[in-house]
Amino acid sequence: MDRELFEKIKELNSKETIKVLYVEDDEFARKETEELLLNFFNFIDTAKDGVEGLEKFESKRHDIIITDINMPKMDGLEMIKRIKKIDKKVPVLVITAFNNFEYLLESIKIGVYGYILKPIDINQLMESIYRSVEKTILRKERDRALALLKQYKKIIDESFSVTKTDLDGVITYANELFCKATGYKREELIGKSHNIVRHPDMPKEVFKQLWDTIQSGKIFKGVIKNKTKDGKAVYLKANVAPIFDEDGNIIEYIAVRDDITDIINPKKVLQDKINELKKPILLFAKIEDYDDLQNLYDEEMIEKMEEEFVKMSESLFPDGCRFDFKYNLGNGEFAFLKEYNNNKHINEFLRDIKQFQENVRNTPIKVGDYEYEIDLLLSFATEKKHMLKNAYLGIKKALKEKIDIIAADGLYQQVQEIAKKNIETLSMIRDAIKNKRIVSYYQPIYNNKIGRIEKYESLVRLIDKEGRVHTPFEFLDVAKIGKYYKQITRIVVENALKRLSETKTEISINLSAIDIEDANTRDLILDKLKENPTLSRRLVVELLEDEGINQLHIVKGFIKNLKEFGVKIAIDDFGSGYSNFSRLLEYEPDYIKIDSSLIKTIVESVSSRNIVEAIVSFANKQGYKTVAEFVSDERIFNIVKDMGIDYSQGYFIGKPLEDLVK
Repeated sequence: MDRELFEKIKELNSKETIKVLYVEDDEFARKETEELLLNFFNFIDTAKDGVEGLEKFESKRHDIIITDINMPKMDGLEMIKRIKKIDKKVPVLVITAFNNFEYLLESIKIGVYGYILKPIDINQLMESIYRSVEKTILRKERDRALALLKQYKKIIDESFSVTKTDLDGVITYANELFCKATGYKREELIGKSHNIVRHPDMPKEVFKQLWDTIQSGKIFKGVIKNKTKDGKAVYLKANVAPIFDEDGNIIEYIAVRDDITDIINPKKVLQDKINELKKPILLFAKIEDYDDLQNLYDEEMIEKMEEEFVKMSESLFPDGCRFDFKYNLGNGEFAFLKEYNNNKHINEFLRDIKQFQENVRNTPIKVGDYEYEIDLLLSFATEKKHMLKNAYLGIKKALKEKIDIIAADGLYQQVQEIAKKNIETLSMIRDAIKNKRIVSYYQPIYNNKIGRIEKYESLVRLIDKEGRVHTPFEFLDVAKIGKYYKQITRIVVENALKRLSETKTEISINLSAIDIEDANTRDLILDKLKENPTLSRRLVVELLEDEGINQLHIVKGFIKNLKEFGVKIAIDDFGSGYSNFSRLLEYEPDYIKIDSSLIKTIVESVSSRNIVEAIVSFANKQGYKTVAEFVSDERIFNIVKDMGIDYSQGYFIGKPLEDLVK
């Protein structure tokens, strides 16, 4: 017998009267074990089967249950289940001769505190008894502490969330407001460490400071970030104070809190923490295709997924790449922050976050009975200045460019430069429109079959104050940001119609989905055609391939109206981007303009030639004429002509000029 352990048990029993219920159907074993137990306890009640054991427990509420398993009338496991329904915290020890794995699993499942096989190992029994007695005494002391709390409960209980803990930080009391703020029931909190509501974002240093303060007898004051039962963050302005006995000894701690969650912005908290750190590194994450999640699941489910992801995220980072601070920013966005280790090369960090990204991809988020797989877009920043703005812009860039990971340093500065340049460009556009310096240049299109220039494409140009000529690539996208794009389109249409009246050749103009979906632009073009019906048969409308078509029925209806006037239709840049053969069938064009990316590589690239041949073959079968763009030299010209392409356009044929052959 372990004498030291025996003395510890006796010492514990001297502090409390522990009531023990021992249930055993074998009379000889019951008496023999009862005599053994009397060495440790002063009060032992016995029962011969599960029915009698349950009846006695219901009448006396014993502190510890010791029972066999296999008994008549009601076996030990069934009795334990019923007792646990009455008092789920009562310690239960099983002493049995049955070495059955299923019995053991069932015992664990229903919360048995110890499982001892016969013949009894006295030291094993003593160890289980010691732990059971210790747990029982702690429970009794906790109940007495609750009684003490009543004297000051009424004073503060109605206005603030309140908890009381013992000297080890174990919760001994929680009022209704604290339960409401955290989502826990009181019985779920009592007896638990305050870690149950500690948010993983809170650094250990804060709690060290808290304990140092209250253990020295002072009051701690500060903002604490806690988590609710379902993982949501709550911010509490807290006062934590020690409570003293008559001799000036600290006997417990009381915390009084005011919920300030509604006035705390997580992005502000994140920015504040960035400001606090000397050399931070920020990893910003966004759930890819988050909009799809919103369409599939309700808001509550998505919030649970986000909170669960924050909880599990720490385990998904590789060793050596753990972050001290984690933030759920909502809308599928998360931030991870820590001090940057200068000894670690940025390439190592990049390798680690790639591994984190892969771990996330392979680890479903579990919410209830459901599992969700997500992918993350990541951006990271190491420069403290504009760190959060850079990280946000990194995610935007990742979304736009379909890149998994972006190094975001310097992006905000780039955006500022771009914004400055855009303002200058808008000013230039406004001045050019005002002073009629939006002009049309015309690039010749060569008929490969008859060997001469037969038509022209109208291309917009901007002339600035200094007389410099600007191509659309320099100003048209910026014009779309402001109100000038539609004005430019109208000018181009009017220029083309004026030129058509001065020449007998065909002229094409470019129209995008933005142009066609604008009712005023459609009306302008159709009205001009009504006024000049003889010109319409020499007008070609080139439809720019555009992913942004929102109203396809309007586009198709407009094409039909144009064809009624005799206007020809061309599909521009066919063979790249969003071009597809089904669109050809919808629009039934007269011309297909093969994209320059295919033509300019046609000399060296077999793949480009094969694709172009397929397009030409399809066009011939459908009765469409083909135009090769970017014919920049004689080699390209000879190849496209030999392939049977109907027209050539490019600098080898002629540059865009203000004048054209009449």
